[in-house]
Amino acid sequence: MKKNLLLSALLALGTIGAPGIAAADTFAANGVKELSIKASGDLMTARRIAREQAERDAVASVLRIKLSADLNDPKVKNGLPELHKQLADNLRTSFNAEGDVLTARTVLSVDSSQFLDLTRALGIGSRLATGSAKVLFLIDEYYGVGTRLDPSQPLVTEVDYSHDKSAMSDRSSAVASSRSASSSSASAAKGSFAAASSDKAAYAASASAAVAGRDRASFAGSDKASFSGSDRAAMAAQDGYGGSAAAARNLQASGSRDTRVAGARDTQFAGSQKSAVAASSSSQSAVSASYANASAAKSNSAASYSEKNNDVQRQNDVVNLKVRQVFAGIDNAKPAEAEAALINQKLQQVVGEFGLDYTDERDFRVEGGRRLTVADITRMQKFDSYLKKASSGTYKARYVVYGQAVMQSEGASPSGQVECSGQLALSSSDVDTGAAFVSETIAKRAQGTSDQNCRANLADALARSVADAVGTKAQRSLQQAGAQGSPYIVSVYSAQRVPGKLRREFERRVQEIAGVVEFGDGDSATDELRSWKVLAKGNFGNLVNDLVDEYIEADNSAFRNGRFERRGNRLLFCIDGKCPEQI
Repeated sequence: MKKNLLLSALLALGTIGAPGIAAADTFAANGVKELSIKASGDLMTARRIAREQAERDAVASVLRIKLSADLNDPKVKNGLPELHKQLADNLRTSFNAEGDVLTARTVLSVDSSQFLDLTRALGIGSRLATGSAKVLFLIDEYYGVGTRLDPSQPLVTEVDYSHDKSAMSDRSSAVASSRSASSSSASAAKGSFAAASSDKAAYAASASAAVAGRDRASFAGSDKASFSGSDRAAMAAQDGYGGSAAAARNLQASGSRDTRVAGARDTQFAGSQKSAVAASSSSQSAVSASYANASAAKSNSAASYSEKNNDVQRQNDVVNLKVRQVFAGIDNAKPAEAEAALINQKLQQVVGEFGLDYTDERDFRVEGGRRLTVADITRMQKFDSYLKKASSGTYKARYVVYGQAVMQSEGASPSGQVECSGQLALSSSDVDTGAAFVSETIAKRAQGTSDQNCRANLADALARSVADAVGTKAQRSLQQAGAQGSPYIVSVYSAQRVPGKLRREFERRVQEIAGVVEFGDGDSATDELRSWKVLAKGNFGNLVNDLVDEYIEADNSAFRNGRFERRGNRLLFCIDGKCPEQI
C-alpha cells in the first residue's frame, strides 16, 4: 500500500508519466457462499455472514491457485483474516435470494505485486523461496535528444528522369564458306654397297717452256673547220590617208671547230713454265650393298558453308526514374558507460522492495578487455554459456535479465520543466531450466529540473517497473515451486555401460530424498544413459549432489573418478569423469 501511495504522489507531482506498455499482473479469483436465511435469523444477518465467508473463499482461492499455498498450513490459517482485511477494497460481492437460500458471489481483483507484498509481510509466502530469488541484471543504456521530426517524411527528395524513344533497324545478310584440303606423303630409301680391290701404279714426267714478245703502235690526227654569214633587210610603206610603217632586219652568224687525237700502245710479255711429276699408288677396297625403301601418303579435305540473314526492327520506349530521399535522423542515442548507467544503480536500490536479491554483474560480461553489450551477446550467441556462468561462482543467480533502454531528452515543457521519455525492452531466463521468464517492453515519461535530473527520475521509473515485472513473476514462480515442487531431470551416464546394480540402487535412493513429490522414468533410456523425471521441493539439487559425493568418496569406490554436474534443472552423475558436452 505504501508503494502505491508513493507512486500516486509521483504521478501527482508530474515526475512520472502514465504507465507504459508494461503493467503488473492482476490476480483474480471468485468466492461463493450459500446459506439459509431462516437459520441465520434474518436477511441482514444472512447477508453479513454470506458476504464475509464468500470474500474469505475468494482470498483463499488466490492463495491456492496463484501461490499453491496449503490452506491447512498454520501460517496460512493465521494470516488469512488479516489478508482478507487488507484486501477489502479489492473485493466486490453480489447477492441472489431464491426462497430461503441466499447466495453471495465475490470477485477479487488485486495487483499481483501488492498481493505478494502482503503475503510476505504476513509470513504466508515462503521466505526461503523469496531469499533465493537472486537476479542478475544486464541492461545497456542509450541516451539521446528527441526530435519532433516526422521520420516518415523525407527531408530531401531528388528525382532523376529520362525517356528513351530511340529506334533501330538491322537488315543484313552474311555468307561464309570454307574449304580445305591437305595431303602428305613420305618416302624413305636406304642403299649401301661395299667392294674390295687392289691396284698399284707408279710414273714420272718432266717438261719446260719459255716465251717472250713485244708489240708497239702509235697514231695522231687533227680536224679544223670555221664558218660565218650575215643577212640584212629593210622595208617602208605609206597610204593615202596619212599612215606609214617601216621595218629593218640584220642577222649575223659565225662558228669554228678544232679536233685533235693522239694515242700510243706498248705491250710486252714473258713466260716460263717447268713441271715435274712423280706418283705412286696402292689401294685396296671392299664393297657390299643393301637397299630398302618405304612410302606413305595421306589426304584430307573439308568444306563448310553458312548463311545468316538479319531483319530486326526495334522501337525503344524506356522511362528511367530514380528517386533519392533523405529522412530525418532520429536515432541519435549514445551508449552510456557502465559507471554512468543509472538504471542498474536504481535497480540495486529498489529490487528489495519487490522481493528480489540484486546480483552485481561486476566483470560478468567483460571479454578481451571490453564489456560486451546485449547486442554483442546476441550476435555471438553466448546466452547459453552465460546462463551456465550465472549459476556458478560468486553469482549463484536464479534469473538473468537482459535489457536495452533508450532514453531521450525532449526539451522544456510550457511550465519550464525538462521532459524526457524512454523505452526498455527486456527479456529474461530461468537459470535452472533455461526457459524464458519475463519478456516485456516498458515505456515511461518523466520531468526534472535539468536534463540529468530528468534522466535520473526516468531511470528510477524504469527500474521500478522492471523490478515489479520480474519480482512479481519470480515470487509467484518460487512460491509455487515451494508449494508444488520444481521439475528436475536426474541422469547417470557412462561411456561404456551403466552397471545394473548402480542404476537400481541410485534410482531407489533418489526416490527416498526428502521433498520428492513425483518420480518417473525419463526418455530414451540406453545402456550408457539412464534418466528420471522428478518433481521435488526444497533444496533437492544439493541433496542429489550429496548423494553422488557418497558414491565417489566411499572406501574402495569403483566410482572415485565420477563427477557431478548441474546444467540448469538437469542433475548429472557421470561415473567415468567429466560429462560430455552433449548427452
